[in-house]
Amino acid sequence: MPDGSDDITYWLHRWHEADPGAANELFRLLLPHLKKIAARRLRREPNCSLQPTELINEVFDKMQKANADIDWRDRGHLFAIFTIKLGRYLIDRARSKKLPPLPIDDLPEGVVARRNGWEDYLNIDRLLDQLEKEEPRICSVLVASCCFGYENKEIAKRLGLSVRTVERDLFDGRKWLFERLGKK
Repeated sequence: MPDGSDDITYWLHRWHEADPGAANELFRLLLPHLKKIAARRLRREPNCSLQPTELINEVFDKMQKANADIDWRDRGHLFAIFTIKLGRYLIDRARSKKLPPLPIDDLPEGVVARRNGWEDYLNIDRLLDQLEKEEPRICSVLVASCCFGYENKEIAKRLGLSVRTVERDLFDGRKWLFERLGKK
């Protein structure tokens, strides 16, 4: 064990190696950080009835099931994966809700022909999946900035990058995303 028992990276590696107590210790250490991430995201979801702790439990449970398949590098990697999985969980939850059919009789002419916000949101989510496979670091930086509103310095600190690298990744990620959105 490291000098400080709160070394998240240490417990992260122990968790990946299937240490039975590592998941609980890691969760205890991460909970304050994860609550901030979840609360920030839920503020952008006005119709979501979940509390931050409920959301964290759902997402962390999914991460535990995928733990063996993920080669955890450090705490920044964990926060990036958590952030992405949290967004996907909320999107999947929204997709599963049964919405009543939209009556189109009274809609103004031309409204049905335009894309709606959900369609754009789902396209962006699909593109982020693709970007994560091609450029996982750029995807993590983009999600931290656009979805969670982190400042460049905070992203750099959380992901262990320089501010200049974060700026470059944000530029590259936005360019990549807008190029593909423009083709829709």
